[in-house]
Amino acid sequence: MNLKEMLKAKQKELAGLSAKIKAGDEEAIKSSQDLVKEINDLKEKIKAAEAAMEIINTIGSDDHGSEAEAGEAKKANSLGENFINFVKASGHAKKFDITAPAFVKAATTVQTSPAAAVDWATAFDRNVVTAPRVGLVIRDLFGAETISGSTLQYLVEGAIEGAPAVTAEGAKKPQVHFAEPTPVTVALKKIACFIKESDEYIDDYSFLASAINGRLLYELGLVEQNTLVTDLLATNGIQTGSIAKTATAAGIADAILKAAMDVQDGSGFAADAIVLNPTDWYTLRIGRDSNERYYGEGYFGTQTIPNLWGIPVCVTPAVAAGTIVVGAFKTCGSVVSKNGVSVEAVNTNEDDFVKNLMTIRAEERLALAIRRPAGFKKLTIATT
Repeated sequence: MNLKEMLKAKQKELAGLSAKIKAGDEEAIKSSQDLVKEINDLKEKIKAAEAAMEIINTIGSDDHGSEAEAGEAKKANSLGENFINFVKASGHAKKFDITAPAFVKAATTVQTSPAAAVDWATAFDRNVVTAPRVGLVIRDLFGAETISGSTLQYLVEGAIEGAPAVTAEGAKKPQVHFAEPTPVTVALKKIACFIKESDEYIDDYSFLASAINGRLLYELGLVEQNTLVTDLLATNGIQTGSIAKTATAAGIADAILKAAMDVQDGSGFAADAIVLNPTDWYTLRIGRDSNERYYGEGYFGTQTIPNLWGIPVCVTPAVAAGTIVVGAFKTCGSVVSKNGVSVEAVNTNEDDFVKNLMTIRAEERLALAIRRPAGFKKLTIATT
């Protein structure tokens, strides 16, 4: 297999990951980053080989096929190349969906070629060292469903009046009445943002462009996570409780167990997750008894899956320190979405065409449906 055949194979492999990337599959996104790097490396090798052929042609070769081969090698190695090739081939702009891997400048700044040249005597690693990333974990705790419209309405069972009873033969039987169910409506929210990049930036620095595009999806997911937490804690009917400021680790753990029991009593479903801030998890993990023995495994042992009372623990800064959420997430709530995450690029926005710019937009529409509010309990550690 020659270099161009290898390049085509890698491109085909990258295209095959498109559906998984749109679905937010973290493993597929990581694989796409590796493939983009391999594709760029193959592209550089092909360019070097073509340059060598030009030298051979200059000193007498009659082979004139390299130009056609070079044109073939420039097929869709990156978003920028794909867009530019489409424009050149059709004579007008086209719009298409893309998913790509991370890096960002100021919100109003166009991505252009770096001003400083690289010293060619310096070994250059094209992998971009990313800033710290917050794990996007909250959405996975809930159930998932999709809708075709823009709003979802569901019915919450009404209260029961009266109760069956043991009665004597011939005695009057008690009446039971079920109150009408209450309709609840949730509307999809749109989360979106865009970036601008120049054609030259995408063509000449494709490894940076792919990093920027990928970070766009991460930033979208981060806002999504914070929105889900905010909506959950603002839901009417979820249970609440407080923990004294002076509570020890054991006291906090006891309150969490009580919350889990309240969740099961209120909803009929067992709690399947505890969500808390890293600061509060630290307080629990260093808890010790009167003999200075750790309640947990201590610093020579680790839990394969963090848990408390056998319930998985989700440690994330998505909830503020001092706030702990215990819930039956999968059974009592779900994330409702429409069409997943959409990423589109166009060069006909504003004056992009005359400036050789491209606008890339990422957006999604979703809502949080909490069908059984009593299946969640929010604990607040007092500050005074």
